[in-house]
Amino acid sequence: MFIEKLCEYSDVLKGKGLLPPDNYAYRGITALIELNLDGTVSKISNFKEIVTIKLKNGKEKEVQRPVQLLYPAQPDANNSFSFLIEHRPENIFGMTLKNGVYTTQKCEKKHRLFLDKNLPFFKSVVDPSPIVIAFINFMQNWNAEEKTQNQACLQELFSEFKDFTIEKFSFCLTGHPETLLQNDAGVKDSWNQICANSSPEGTAEAYCPIFKAVLPVARLHKKIMRFPGGLASGMTLVSYNNDSENSYCKEQSVNSNISQLAVDKYGAALNYLLSSAEHCIVEKTTGLVFLFWAENPDSSLEKLCSAVLFGTDNDMSESADKLLKRIIEQLCNGLDVSADTILDKEKFCIAVLAPNSARICIKAFYEGTLGSIALNIARFQSDFGLDDDFRRVAIWQLISVLDNPNVKRNDADSLYGFFKSITIGSPLPRKILSRALNRIQHDFNAGYITNNIRVGIVRACFNDIHRSNKRKDELLMSLDYSNSNPAYLCGRLFACYEAVQRNANNGKKLNRSIKDTSFAAFMRNPSKKFASLNVLFSYHIKKAPRAKFYYDFINEIMDALGDNIPEHLNESDQARFVVGYHHQNAELYRSEKKLVNQEGVVDCE
Repeated sequence: MFIEKLCEYSDVLKGKGLLPPDNYAYRGITALIELNLDGTVSKISNFKEIVTIKLKNGKEKEVQRPVQLLYPAQPDANNSFSFLIEHRPENIFGMTLKNGVYTTQKCEKKHRLFLDKNLPFFKSVVDPSPIVIAFINFMQNWNAEEKTQNQACLQELFSEFKDFTIEKFSFCLTGHPETLLQNDAGVKDSWNQICANSSPEGTAEAYCPIFKAVLPVARLHKKIMRFPGGLASGMTLVSYNNDSENSYCKEQSVNSNISQLAVDKYGAALNYLLSSAEHCIVEKTTGLVFLFWAENPDSSLEKLCSAVLFGTDNDMSESADKLLKRIIEQLCNGLDVSADTILDKEKFCIAVLAPNSARICIKAFYEGTLGSIALNIARFQSDFGLDDDFRRVAIWQLISVLDNPNVKRNDADSLYGFFKSITIGSPLPRKILSRALNRIQHDFNAGYITNNIRVGIVRACFNDIHRSNKRKDELLMSLDYSNSNPAYLCGRLFACYEAVQRNANNGKKLNRSIKDTSFAAFMRNPSKKFASLNVLFSYHIKKAPRAKFYYDFINEIMDALGDNIPEHLNESDQARFVVGYHHQNAELYRSEKKLVNQEGVVDCE
């Protein structure tokens, strides 16, 4: 499925001109060699383009970068191979630069390969144009040994470059930079004819599952370059290296039955996606790579997905917030929300990849419409939310709040669990609930935003588990006065005890509050800590300026709780306790703020 969708996307990209046509490839060119008709070099000039980039501090800067030009496609180059229409200086000129001196050392073989590859091809071009004739004359007349005898002449020739060996060269006629060699009509016709007459690389023919036809099978799959966290030499998506993986006398990737045509297409599309920041996001703590693309290349849709799913700040962030908030409001009001009514039905794909030695591991792949993805994300955010103030939370934030700073671990499984829940609506793994409760018990002073996200994870996990078990016990987004569960009430009670202590000390920061000493213990075994907390409450309430305000809440909770104070809270009850504690804290904050405003109005009168 993943390879098939990449092949389809490759065709779309080629139609939009974002990928080169079949049998062609882009090369980054930085320098231009101007040839006279007799093959002599008249000038070598800088060919880089100047672009303006935006820095992280918001400032703009002009930089030079290579110009991407279309060339005949060639296999990956190495020292024993030469390109057709070579662009590497050591192959073209047969010399290099060492300690400021031009020398032919270790370059003779490269230059000979260049001549053997290019000279027969260009001599076969029918009705050669002036640029082709000039290039043939250059190959026949250039003598590297003689040139290196005149160092001053070479220094003048390459005067625009500090080190010509790192440049990439193209050819044109003197005074006509528009007549590039690779763009010549005769050269293109000769290359296209060679490609049409040559059979694709493949050791055998077999039924290709991608194109549903019998096609030549690829023996080796194309290397994927610059994969985040992967090998610098490239990685493969399909690889058979061990004899034990061979079957029916087939060798290497012939076992996969994937055709050479499919390999070329999916390799080009995957390399394009990995090189684009609009399609590729790397989660740094786990090393997972997220790729996403729309059926039709549309940067607005892909930016919207990036903002919705990964919390990326871009020019679509505001639209993402409005979209999710609108869907969540409809869900909370009990309205029937359909994916088709959110956005158009355009297909959207998301893949989760990870490096695995020299191969690329596919952790997950999801295909759907952007509307269905947005609906699932909104449902997750609705489960995750704890108040009416909507805040978009990215996947990396969910992982970071579960991290123990004292323990190094790979959270790839947790991240994958969040991804599945957010995109396709599957239940969150139960171990995520355990980790969230553990971090709340041991790191409850982490900060307002961090604790909010942790409690949101607890609520989402709890509702997922009970929904999958077809239970109607659900934790709401805000304080639920009708919830008579003892664990939920114990959480509310502890929040009130804490608020009374804080009010008794006029909001001053204490060295050790009851939260520091008793929160984790009361969360696990409420009955063991209830008596001591009640004694402290009796002491603090006498000093609290707003005693009646807190008595109203505590009396309501104690009436509902009665003598039913649990001895031990299991994981589900601990989730109820945490959410109840958070709900009561939020309600106390709102009520106290309202009370202070009322007292201020009375004082003014």
